[in-house]
Amino acid sequence: MNIKYVLIAVVLFSIGSCKPDQKVESKKPMVTNLPDNEGLKLSSNTMVKFAPIDKDFIELSNQQKPYLLITDSLWHFYFALSISEETPKKNIYEGHWLDLKDNGTYEKGIFGDKTDEGRYLYVPQNGTIELRSVKDSSSEWKVKVDPDAMLFVGTEKYGNNPWQIKFLRKSKLPVPSN
Repeated sequence: MNIKYVLIAVVLFSIGSCKPDQKVESKKPMVTNLPDNEGLKLSSNTMVKFAPIDKDFIELSNQQKPYLLITDSLWHFYFALSISEETPKKNIYEGHWLDLKDNGTYEKGIFGDKTDEGRYLYVPQNGTIELRSVKDSSSEWKVKVDPDAMLFVGTEKYGNNPWQIKFLRKSKLPVPSN
Protein backbone atom coordinates (compact mmCIF):
# COMPACT_ATOMS: atom_id res chain seq x y z
CA MET A 1 0.00 0.00 0.00
CA ASN A 2 1.28 3.46 -0.84
CA ILE A 3 2.81 5.20 2.22
CA LYS A 4 0.84 8.40 1.48
CA TYR A 5 -2.48 6.61 1.88
CA VAL A 6 -1.31 4.96 5.09
CA LEU A 7 -0.31 8.34 6.52
CA ILE A 8 -3.65 9.89 5.52
CA ALA A 9 -5.46 7.08 7.30
CA VAL A 10 -3.30 7.58 10.40
CA VAL A 11 -4.09 11.31 10.43
CA LEU A 12 -7.82 10.69 10.02
CA PHE A 13 -8.02 8.06 12.73
CA SER A 14 -5.75 9.77 15.23
CA ILE A 15 -7.48 13.15 15.39
CA GLY A 16 -8.16 12.81 19.08
CA SER A 17 -5.30 10.56 20.09
CA CYS A 18 -2.34 12.93 19.79
CA LYS A 19 -0.92 14.65 22.83
CA PRO A 20 -1.68 18.37 22.49
CA ASP A 21 1.64 19.57 23.93
CA GLN A 22 4.01 17.55 21.73
CA LYS A 23 6.77 19.60 20.11
CA VAL A 24 7.22 19.41 16.34
CA GLU A 25 10.29 21.01 14.80
CA SER A 26 10.52 22.32 11.27
CA LYS A 27 13.45 23.52 9.19
CA LYS A 28 11.31 24.18 6.10
CA PRO A 29 10.48 27.77 5.23
CA MET A 30 7.26 28.98 6.82
CA VAL A 31 4.30 29.59 4.56
CA THR A 32 1.93 32.47 5.17
CA ASN A 33 -1.22 30.95 3.75
CA LEU A 34 -3.15 27.74 3.75
CA PRO A 35 -2.16 25.66 0.71
CA ASP A 36 -1.90 27.86 -2.37
CA ASN A 37 -4.93 27.87 -4.67
CA GLU A 38 -3.54 29.98 -7.50
CA GLY A 39 -4.52 28.89 -10.99
CA LEU A 40 -6.36 25.72 -10.00
CA LYS A 41 -9.04 24.24 -12.23
CA LEU A 42 -12.50 23.35 -11.07
CA SER A 43 -14.48 20.58 -12.68
CA SER A 44 -16.38 23.23 -14.66
CA ASN A 45 -13.12 23.97 -16.54
CA THR A 46 -13.08 27.50 -15.13
CA MET A 47 -9.82 28.84 -13.79
CA VAL A 48 -10.37 30.16 -10.27
CA LYS A 49 -7.76 32.03 -8.29
CA PHE A 50 -10.06 33.20 -5.49
CA ALA A 51 -13.56 34.21 -4.58
CA PRO A 52 -13.78 37.77 -3.26
CA ILE A 53 -15.35 38.80 0.02
CA ASP A 54 -18.41 40.23 -1.66
CA LYS A 55 -21.63 41.62 -0.18
CA ASP A 56 -23.47 38.28 -0.43
CA PHE A 57 -20.70 36.37 1.34
CA ILE A 58 -20.50 38.99 4.10
CA GLU A 59 -24.26 38.76 4.60
CA LEU A 60 -24.18 34.96 4.82
CA SER A 61 -21.19 35.10 7.14
CA ASN A 62 -22.95 37.61 9.40
CA GLN A 63 -26.17 35.57 9.52
CA GLN A 64 -24.57 32.29 10.58
CA LYS A 65 -25.04 31.16 14.15
CA PRO A 66 -21.84 30.89 16.20
CA TYR A 67 -20.62 27.30 16.44
CA LEU A 68 -18.68 27.28 19.72
CA LEU A 69 -16.90 24.01 19.02
CA ILE A 70 -14.83 25.81 16.35
CA THR A 71 -14.87 29.42 17.63
CA ASP A 72 -14.08 29.15 21.33
CA SER A 73 -10.29 28.66 21.00
CA LEU A 74 -7.24 29.29 18.87
CA TRP A 75 -6.26 26.50 16.50
CA HIS A 76 -2.56 25.61 16.13
CA PHE A 77 -1.52 23.82 12.95
CA TYR A 78 -0.30 20.41 14.09
CA PHE A 79 0.36 18.72 10.75
CA ALA A 80 -0.48 19.16 7.08
CA LEU A 81 -0.04 16.88 4.13
CA SER A 82 -0.99 16.64 0.51
CA ILE A 83 -1.63 13.35 -1.24
CA SER A 84 -0.12 14.88 -4.39
CA GLU A 85 3.23 15.66 -2.73
CA GLU A 86 5.80 13.80 -0.67
CA THR A 87 4.71 13.50 2.96
CA PRO A 88 6.74 15.89 5.12
CA LYS A 89 8.65 14.39 8.02
CA LYS A 90 7.92 17.43 10.20
CA ASN A 91 5.24 20.07 10.57
CA ILE A 92 5.79 22.54 7.71
CA TYR A 93 3.31 24.88 9.43
CA GLU A 94 5.05 25.10 12.81
CA GLY A 95 3.94 28.24 14.61
CA HIS A 96 0.93 28.82 12.35
CA TRP A 97 -2.44 29.46 13.94
CA LEU A 98 -6.05 30.11 12.95
CA ASP A 99 -8.62 32.04 14.99
CA LEU A 100 -12.24 31.62 13.87
CA LYS A 101 -14.37 34.28 15.55
CA ASP A 102 -18.08 34.19 16.45
CA ASN A 103 -18.86 37.12 14.12
CA GLY A 104 -17.85 35.25 10.93
CA THR A 105 -14.35 36.71 10.66
CA TYR A 106 -11.04 34.95 11.06
CA GLU A 107 -7.39 35.78 11.56
CA LYS A 108 -4.35 33.63 10.98
CA GLY A 109 -0.69 34.10 11.59
CA ILE A 110 2.69 32.74 12.55
CA PHE A 111 3.66 32.84 16.20
CA GLY A 112 2.85 36.39 17.42
CA ASP A 113 2.32 37.93 13.97
CA LYS A 114 -1.01 38.14 12.18
CA THR A 115 -0.42 37.36 8.50
CA ASP A 116 -3.96 37.41 7.10
CA GLU A 117 -7.61 37.87 7.90
CA GLY A 118 -10.93 37.43 6.21
CA ARG A 119 -14.40 35.98 6.55
CA TYR A 120 -15.64 32.42 6.80
CA LEU A 121 -18.89 30.57 6.37
CA TYR A 122 -19.36 27.35 8.32
CA VAL A 123 -22.22 25.08 7.23
CA PRO A 124 -22.72 22.44 9.96
CA GLN A 125 -25.35 20.56 7.93
CA ASN A 126 -22.74 19.42 5.42
CA GLY A 127 -19.67 19.99 7.62
CA THR A 128 -17.90 22.51 5.36
CA ILE A 129 -16.15 25.78 5.99
CA GLU A 130 -15.28 28.31 3.31
CA LEU A 131 -12.55 30.85 4.04
CA ARG A 132 -12.18 34.01 1.98
CA SER A 133 -9.12 36.12 2.63
CA VAL A 134 -8.66 39.86 2.27
CA LYS A 135 -5.40 38.91 0.49
CA ASP A 136 -7.23 37.31 -2.43
CA SER A 137 -7.23 33.62 -1.53
CA SER A 138 -10.11 31.25 -0.93
CA SER A 139 -10.40 27.73 0.33
CA GLU A 140 -13.11 25.26 1.24
CA TRP A 141 -12.75 22.34 3.64
CA LYS A 142 -14.71 19.47 5.12
CA VAL A 143 -14.45 19.90 8.89
CA LYS A 144 -14.21 17.21 11.54
CA VAL A 145 -13.92 18.54 15.08
CA ASP A 146 -13.76 17.13 18.59
CA PRO A 147 -12.93 18.78 21.92
CA ASP A 148 -9.14 18.58 21.36
CA ALA A 149 -8.56 18.75 17.63
CA MET A 150 -9.97 19.77 14.26
CA LEU A 151 -9.27 18.29 10.85
CA PHE A 152 -9.67 20.15 7.55
CA VAL A 153 -9.96 17.98 4.46
CA GLY A 154 -9.77 20.03 1.27
CA THR A 155 -12.62 20.07 -1.23
CA GLU A 156 -12.57 20.46 -4.99
CA LYS A 157 -14.23 23.91 -5.03
CA TYR A 158 -10.93 25.85 -4.90
CA GLY A 159 -8.61 22.91 -5.52
CA ASN A 160 -7.74 22.16 -1.90
CA ASN A 161 -8.74 18.51 -2.32
CA PRO A 162 -5.25 17.01 -2.03
CA TRP A 163 -4.72 18.71 1.36
CA GLN A 164 -5.48 17.66 4.92
CA ILE A 165 -4.62 19.81 7.92
CA LYS A 166 -4.84 18.83 11.57
CA PHE A 167 -5.22 21.58 14.20
CA LEU A 168 -4.94 21.39 17.97
CA ARG A 169 -7.13 23.50 20.25
CA LYS A 170 -5.12 25.97 22.35
CA SER A 171 -5.81 29.03 24.47
CA LYS A 172 -2.75 31.11 23.50
CA LEU A 173 -0.69 31.90 20.40
CA PRO A 174 2.17 29.50 19.69
CA VAL A 175 5.65 30.50 20.81
CA PRO A 176 8.94 29.59 19.10
CA SER A 177 10.66 26.58 20.66
CA ASN A 178 14.09 28.29 20.68
